Amino acid sequence: MMPSSRIGYTLCLLLATAAAAWLWRRRAATSNVADHHRIVIAIAGVVAATIAAKLPFLFFPSAVGADPTLLTWLADGKTVLWGLAGGYLGVEIAKAVLGVRARTGDAFVVPVAVAVGIGRWGCFFNGCCHGRVTDWPWGIRFVSAVDGGTLPRHPTQLYESAFHLGFAGLAAWAIGRGIMRQCWMLIYLVAYAVFRVAIETIRVEPAWLGGWTFYQVSGVVFGFIFFGLLIKRRSD
Repeated sequence: MMPSSRIGYTLCLLLATAAAAWLWRRRAATSNVADHHRIVIAIAGVVAATIAAKLPFLFFPSAVGADPTLLTWLADGKTVLWGLAGGYLGVEIAKAVLGVRARTGDAFVVPVAVAVGIGRWGCFFNGCCHGRVTDWPWGIRFVSAVDGGTLPRHPTQLYESAFHLGFAGLAAWAIGRGIMRQCWMLIYLVAYAVFRVAIETIRVEPAWLGGWTFYQVSGVVFGFIFFGLLIKRRSD
């Protein structure tokens, strides 16, 4: 049985932040963007991601099972899908304001994917974001579940962690060999949108539109948007 651990959640978030900062510093140093611009762009991305990750809980509370009050901003709940989309938008807006035309996605994708991958372990220790009941041998009994941990459930947090950490490894390998240069952030966003649509089928989320969850609908919308941007990037 997996007890809920706030300490484990907090430690994973701190580790995710430290790992992302270290990786970003190493990768961003090789770009041709000025140091002060890099810092502003990174801060813009983090702030935008943080805000965007909370928006569904404030504007679509019933769709995500949240408390429909302004206290949502003080709660733990956040969505990685919207956070990634918001972070991308924040970076692009900051670059436009600063007049930076250089591509920066390859500097961000590995740190971001690693951070999310580690962060999902925090969700696992906290007992949130778990999946539906399963008879698979690695099912976990979460005491935070509505059944109090009597039934084994999909550890969907670990499935997500494997996706993000695996993608970080793939992107690092490809970038190091000059494959699909400056496309890997968009590939990551498209891949995660598709992955999220699929994994929602075994997550515990309320149906929202036509039997689909809010995150499935969001995944389809974001997936098409980022796929369009990827096609445009490849044709430039």
